[in-house]
Amino acid sequence: MYRGPILFPLVLIVLGILLLAGNLGYIQFDFWHFVTTWWPLLLIVFGLDILIGSLRARNVRAQTLALDLGTAPQADVTVNFGAGDLTVGKAAPGKIVDGTFEGEVRYDAKPDGRVWLKLEPLNWWGWNPRGYRWNVGLTDAVPLKLLLDGGAANTNADLTDLKVTDLRVKTGASSTVIKLPRAAGMTTVRINAGAASVKLFVPEGVAARVRSSMAIGSNEINRQRFPLSGSDYVSPDYATAANKIDIQFEGGVGSLAVV
Repeated sequence: MYRGPILFPLVLIVLGILLLAGNLGYIQFDFWHFVTTWWPLLLIVFGLDILIGSLRARNVRAQTLALDLGTAPQADVTVNFGAGDLTVGKAAPGKIVDGTFEGEVRYDAKPDGRVWLKLEPLNWWGWNPRGYRWNVGLTDAVPLKLLLDGGAANTNADLTDLKVTDLRVKTGASSTVIKLPRAAGMTTVRINAGAASVKLFVPEGVAARVRSSMAIGSNEINRQRFPLSGSDYVSPDYATAANKIDIQFEGGVGSLAVV
């Protein structure tokens, strides 16, 4: 199974050995003469590696993963995902994380409920022509802290039935749609986005406070549910609501919608 970049480190190792041997006087090696003479061969080698990696990525099979919740009183899950489609929902009973994953999924799970997932691309430059697809399930049995750290990803997360108390989203040039929890008590949401389109669904019966800071872009906030109060959009019953969500959004170029 592919474990990460191979070609580029090998090229560096070979060049390092040649340079060291030349410096020690074992061989006559002129680095710049080598580069000016053989650079077309390096282009061919790298091009072949890119081509082979792209062909492998097109035929990639999804892996399955299922991690037991055990006796952890809470969950703290980090998902590092690059380009592609990321879908997040509810895991099977007794599982803290499960799902199907294209590409190489690296993970680390601790008994106290901390789980880290990372996409390991199938090629050294980290790009797949059609992107990767992940379907991630998360536990609904215990309180959950969740970090979604993505790049150019299309993210669709249904957290309606999850007990998410803290949600952090870092995203680049992407489209992100998140259905927020309906019965998690107090939920804190912090979103940092680049050139992104972000849409948040607040369930009926859940109060919310929204703060948005964007360099260039637009805010579409449901003012009937979240009227403007000072610089924030706040539900009238926010202070007394049993289930409420505090949303802070920082963006570069993009849009935020809260409905």
